[in-house]
Amino acid sequence: MTQRTTSRLHRFGPLLALVVFALIPYGWLAELWPWAEQIGTFLFATETAHAVGHALIFACVGAAMLAVFPTLRRQPWRYLALIFVVAIAQEGFQLPYKGRGVVLNDFTDIGTDLVAAGVVFALAWASVAQRKGAAGGTADPPAAG
Repeated sequence: MTQRTTSRLHRFGPLLALVVFALIPYGWLAELWPWAEQIGTFLFATETAHAVGHALIFACVGAAMLAVFPTLRRQPWRYLALIFVVAIAQEGFQLPYKGRGVVLNDFTDIGTDLVAAGVVFALAWASVAQRKGAAGGTADPPAAG
């Protein structure tokens, strides 16, 4: 591998891995590997655990997006649009495996994903604002684009 390829892999690899992890239908994975079923049962045993699982996954995806693409820290709508695309894809990839159409729970999952990523964005923005304030500067509000 060239140095440029290695550099890109180090930069984008973790984000790509998290997005792939988010997109994989866990029921399908459990059919392939029994140990994955045990993990899935533990993580998604109840509706509350299911919501926490979604929140954790999308908080990680959101944090990785902000780390890989720092300009998104000043573009909340673009950031949330990217999260929305991943959330829609994640739910969409599950539908063929589940063999059903869209139900209300799919929309609540997407809402949970957006809220978790939004909290990560707010924490990142507050962290930058605090550092600028401590350095004697003023924090710029996020751009509306």
